[in-house]
Amino acid sequence: MEQKPIKEQILLLIYLQALDTQIYALNKEKAAMPGQLKAIDNMIEAKKTGIKQTEENLKNIQLRLKEKEGSLQQKEEQIKKLQGQLFQLKTNKEYSTMLGEIGGIKADNSLMEEDIIKFMDEIDAARKKITEEKELLKSEEVKAQKQKEVINAKAADIEARLSEFNEKRNTITPNIEKQVMSRYERILKNKDGLAIVHIEGNSCGGCHMNLPPQVVSDAKMKESIIICGSCLRILYIEDNVEIN
Repeated sequence: MEQKPIKEQILLLIYLQALDTQIYALNKEKAAMPGQLKAIDNMIEAKKTGIKQTEENLKNIQLRLKEKEGSLQQKEEQIKKLQGQLFQLKTNKEYSTMLGEIGGIKADNSLMEEDIIKFMDEIDAARKKITEEKELLKSEEVKAQKQKEVINAKAADIEARLSEFNEKRNTITPNIEKQVMSRYERILKNKDGLAIVHIEGNSCGGCHMNLPPQVVSDAKMKESIIICGSCLRILYIEDNVEIN
């Protein structure tokens, strides 16, 4: 195939860059989607883990309550036993000592009863929290599923647009000289998707560095591929150039 003059190849590169700018943007958006989906899954898993932790906390409180109730029962039985022995005592001193022992146990029981009430309150609060968190989780799961559907639909749309842009791209590249195309592709990769830029005044449209007058003059001629000495991007003059 007969290669087109440099002037026409530059026009093709300009149009190609317009396509590649969109392709790069779409690929960047596409690359972020797995992370977005993962973040949604992690959020749901974090809420599930939180519920499991609350359930484990509830089990621990229930176990401590059971232990405390068992201890209280033992102490109550001990009091009954000691009270039954009171009438068998022969001296006032023994009687007073026994009453003091019973009083001490009753004081301990009073503290344990306070702990039991506290544990029961904590159990009620934990159960309420679990119920609320599970209801919230259901709502969040529905919301998360919708978000994932939106992302997946967007991904499908991106794939369709990428296919369309790449088809257009494939109709352009055969008309560009291989050496020029190779240089363009290399710059495109190294410069984050921006290989050819227009000259703004006397400055590079890519790195905005001032250009020597000879470079600007050579770019106006459109007889060869002109490169920015600072950022190494391809330069062109925008005057009278149309991008369809």
